[in-house]
Amino acid sequence: MKNLGTLFGYEMKKIWKRPMTWIAVLVFSAGFVYYSRIPFYNYGHTYTATLPDGTTISREFTAAEQDKFMIEAPRLLSGQPMDEAFFEKAEENIPAQLEDTDIENAEYRKRVSENREARDGYFFLVDPTYYGAYRLLGGKDRYLHRAEQIQQNIENSWGNYLTDEEIAYWVRMEEQIEQPYIYEPTDAPNRILDVLGNMGVFIPVLVALCVCDLFSQEKRARTYPQIFSSKEGRNCLYLAKILAGGVSSMLAAALAIEAVIAASLIWYGPWGWGAAIQLCAYVNSCSFPITAGQGILLLSALVLVYALLCGALISVVSMWSGSGVAALAVAAGCVGVQLLVVQTVGALGAFAALRPLLEAVFAFIPIGIVSISVLVDKRLTYFFGLQLNYVQAGFLLYLAVTAVLALVCWLGWRRQAVSGV
Repeated sequence: MKNLGTLFGYEMKKIWKRPMTWIAVLVFSAGFVYYSRIPFYNYGHTYTATLPDGTTISREFTAAEQDKFMIEAPRLLSGQPMDEAFFEKAEENIPAQLEDTDIENAEYRKRVSENREARDGYFFLVDPTYYGAYRLLGGKDRYLHRAEQIQQNIENSWGNYLTDEEIAYWVRMEEQIEQPYIYEPTDAPNRILDVLGNMGVFIPVLVALCVCDLFSQEKRARTYPQIFSSKEGRNCLYLAKILAGGVSSMLAAALAIEAVIAASLIWYGPWGWGAAIQLCAYVNSCSFPITAGQGILLLSALVLVYALLCGALISVVSMWSGSGVAALAVAAGCVGVQLLVVQTVGALGAFAALRPLLEAVFAFIPIGIVSISVLVDKRLTYFFGLQLNYVQAGFLLYLAVTAVLALVCWLGWRRQAVSGV
């Protein structure tokens, strides 16, 4: 075992000296970074506003200027408590919403359009301060009266699919969420969460491109007789290989994650990372008492553990098949099967008898658990008597599966040692 460090370093060099490893990491990272930009759909517009003295002002904004406004304007309120006054101020200078549904549809649409023009003109040309608060008006009750809404959820929906024990667990979690919320714009963290949630689908291919030859290269080079000439040597080499494969798998995923986070921080700064995760659009029903930044770290950790599992799976295929191509095919199959499961769940979801089974399967496959949905899922599960939420269960399950795969790979290594070829 004294040579483990030397062998581990040698295996790491073999993996990271391959051009394919760096090409895969750079291509995947570039793709995720490209996807991490906040998707605004502006095409340029002329805004008009009427001042209190009756003066009308007008100005044309380019698409780039509109994008900049939508990013920077919400920052003006950062740090403000989201109380009644916060939302009242957002409505103060906004034209009243139309309630008259008896007027002709064409006239109604015209007046709604005029109302929107007046609102946007005010924010863009007069005072952008409460633009961020206005964007949250649709969820005003959710932010001001969350406890009451949770109680309604318990009475109207949670009881239909959660046990009393699960409800009690999430009520305890909800009680730890600090209120009133402190406002921060969460566009950038929300986008990162979205990217990380979709990253897990493609991790098997990224990992396979990096470590598909971890064991198969020995068979191609016909070096097994030399490797297995010493029992101690082959044990140490297996450990070095499996460690190098696991570390490299996580490192490749970590580089992609770091690229996404670094790009977001460069483009948008750290705005929103300290906000309660309930301010993020996709996970506003989350009951964890955490910040958006902590949610990003949790999801990043799940992606890394999944990358470790993928590394173990690719190692097993590489070991038993002796083919890097077969390992790549299995990785591509993992992606395809997960996408097929999503389509199947959608197609068969209408059959009530199948719904519990489909939900149970979907909950623990990577596309279900290595995603932002894991932050909002209210179900609990049990492992060896431990009550776990799905984030905890994901870590434990994937680490356990990784250990089993490493054992299967070891059995293949021993089989090669016996045959010597």
